Amino acid sequence: MGQGVERVHLPDPGALRTVLAPGREVLCERREGTGRKTPLTALAVRVGRIYVMVDSSLANPLFARALEEGLLPELRGSRILFREKTMGEGRLDFVLEGAEGERSYVEVKSCTHVEEGVAKFPDRPTERGRRHLRLLRGLSRRGERAYLFFVIQRPDARVLRPFGEVDPEFSVELWRAEEEGVLLRAFSILFRPPRLHFWRRVRVEVLPP
Repeated sequence: MGQGVERVHLPDPGALRTVLAPGREVLCERREGTGRKTPLTALAVRVGRIYVMVDSSLANPLFARALEEGLLPELRGSRILFREKTMGEGRLDFVLEGAEGERSYVEVKSCTHVEEGVAKFPDRPTERGRRHLRLLRGLSRRGERAYLFFVIQRPDARVLRPFGEVDPEFSVELWRAEEEGVLLRAFSILFRPPRLHFWRRVRVEVLPP
């Protein structure tokens, strides 16, 4: 881009405190479209030796790809029945159907905040996230299989925990969800330009409030 200053769209609503910093390399792609203030969209930020994806809209396609490639053992054999399915007063990212007709209800969250190997979510308060947890809890109480999948958009996390200092209410809701049978899962990705790779499963740790 030379030595000039460019305006870039950042498609991640998070605080990105462990990602953005002056002088860090930002990979961008050109996306043309009407109504855009800039054709450039940030795709990833280099943090040390790794890249962190900063497009939260990639989380759902990454989950779908992992599902289709059989990388999620608990959902192997399932197919996507609905996307963005309205459920009562809320909406979930996916409804899946298993080989024997059983359904699974899945919400996907994008996570970029990692400190010393610990991924934390959310990195800013999220009423929407709390609402999704309440919806998943209700499904689980009715005997449905309800999942919350975290897609960690960087490869350096070994565990994911709720970010209680940022959103204590979400932490409580997450604990309640797990207690009521909502299945909490996480996996990380590795970006080696120009390709994205499924990296590894990451355990989710939730402590009582």
